[in-house]
Amino acid sequence: MRRIVRSFIMIGCLAVSAPALAADGAKLFAEKCVACHGPKGEGTPTGPAQKGNPFITKGKPADIKKVLMEGRAGVAKKYPDILVGMPDGLVSATEADELVKFLQGEMQK
Repeated sequence: MRRIVRSFIMIGCLAVSAPALAADGAKLFAEKCVACHGPKGEGTPTGPAQKGNPFITKGKPADIKKVLMEGRAGVAKKYPDILVGMPDGLVSATEADELVKFLQGEMQK
């Protein structure tokens, strides 16, 4: 019986701490996006601006998430003046969700 109670306590502790483990969109942007998109999302020669970009400001979160997860290279590449495409696999689904919130929210302020 004690073992069962301990298991429930452990599960409860994990459930309470789960939000603390959630990804932070600003931190993710700083870690994974700044090199190509600039520290304020202003764009660079290797990545388009994210701040003020209509795809970000007016786009559907699901479409933005898809690009974050699948990238844009080859024929899917959108910006011909930027020589490199966006690679895939840079973020997980959870991280992509947090990045979308950040890109559409705080980034645009």
